[in-house]
Amino acid sequence: MPAIITEGAMSAKGFGFGASSAGAAAYIEDVFSTYLYTGTGSALTITNGIDLSTKGGLVWVKDRSASNNHKITDTSRGATKAIISNSNAGQTTDANGLTSFATTGFSLGTDAVYNTSADQYVSWTFRKQTKFFDIVTYTGTGANRTIAHNLGSTPGCVIVKRTDASADWRVYHSGLTSAAFSIRLNTTFGQSSTPTVWNSTAPTSSVFSVGTSTDTNASGGTYVAYLFASNAGGFGASGTDNVITCGSYVGTGADLAVTLGYEPQFIIIRNASTFADWQMLDTMRGWTSNSNINTSVLYAEDPGAELAGTALPITSTGFIATSSPFSTSGNTYIYIAIRRGPMKTPTSGTSVFTPVAWTGTGANATVTAGFPVSSVISFARSAPDTWTIDRLRGSGPTSAKTLRLWSTDAELSGPYGLWLTDSSVGINLDSSSDYNFSGRGYGIWNFQRAPGFFDVVCYTGTGSATTQMHNLGVVPELMIVKRSEEHTSEL
Repeated sequence: MPAIITEGAMSAKGFGFGASSAGAAAYIEDVFSTYLYTGTGSALTITNGIDLSTKGGLVWVKDRSASNNHKITDTSRGATKAIISNSNAGQTTDANGLTSFATTGFSLGTDAVYNTSADQYVSWTFRKQTKFFDIVTYTGTGANRTIAHNLGSTPGCVIVKRTDASADWRVYHSGLTSAAFSIRLNTTFGQSSTPTVWNSTAPTSSVFSVGTSTDTNASGGTYVAYLFASNAGGFGASGTDNVITCGSYVGTGADLAVTLGYEPQFIIIRNASTFADWQMLDTMRGWTSNSNINTSVLYAEDPGAELAGTALPITSTGFIATSSPFSTSGNTYIYIAIRRGPMKTPTSGTSVFTPVAWTGTGANATVTAGFPVSSVISFARSAPDTWTIDRLRGSGPTSAKTLRLWSTDAELSGPYGLWLTDSSVGINLDSSSDYNFSGRGYGIWNFQRAPGFFDVVCYTGTGSATTQMHNLGVVPELMIVKRSEEHTSEL
């Protein structure tokens, strides 16, 4: 059993931590969370800071370690009622699956698909909120009709699933050829002309349309619809910031910069023109700015375990669609991207910075910070061994990009014994002399990126005078810049 070195109050294990349950949400951390957990095989409470029981929302769970179905449960249909993104099957009752919703997250039972002992899991939580996400349930009529929603803006994407019987998932996306087209979430097939699915009618800020297709409107059939806003504003201190984009672009055959206007933390993306996977990436599982790191990917239409996918580098204003497979010439790509949090300016230093000191044990250990760590500086107190890593450049056990603060060397690629943990509130150390040699004194400074406090920016030099975007929200008072093999980190 590894030693655990703890400092500060334990908090949530994802970027949804610290969300307020009072008042109208205005920040992405109030309405979205990527939360990683390790299965226990026993009842488990997930505290991600998202108010589901009062506000309503959706939880999407996937086993990263093994081939198990994607499970989607929402407050409109109720706890234990699950549908599967990689199947056309109707709703199931998972009595020991997601068992309840709370004001700070949700609870899980002992169902192996949700909670196998020692398996690694990801959960994505979408809370209902105007200009972000809405859920609608309805009963089909078999005739062309409109259905009201409360998104408060025109949806960029609508996903519908029949729950009482087998039927394909149908997706409307503003990036498809027209509202006469749809695409299926549970398959790799590209978009196709299906006029009866949406009645060839685009949604509005108050309704979406369905036709006579049994996938979306069979007489007497029961359905759930998930609606996603796109660049609708409504967030941040000004109430005008965008936090979600349902966008599209056409591949060029070369790397292509896609501008969102913010740095993303989550994306689901696919080539809509042909057979392709629905690729799901997030920064908690290793989506980085580094074009040399294969991003950990899950496919919405496939029950398989997590794989090493192709790099899709993050930028401070969007992402780089790499030539293959994200920029095939002439092909249309669609995506749902969500802004990185937190957006709130911290009100206490301990919520974003924690120093920890300890004496080495000579064994593997975990340092607990009490918040989702973005970057660390680790040092031996009696030697010049000082290291830094950050989540944006890569921080996994085999992919951590390490810089020596006492050297002019370029960054080193892991494993080097120091990496941010999947639990997202800690740092793993091995027993080496650099990190945890028995009897030696060590310290570590843990930082979380937050407005008005700290930011990390990665960029590629041009050789000419240039400017770089950051998300600090104020004028920086200190910047530390280091050239690395490909990237520079600016703190």
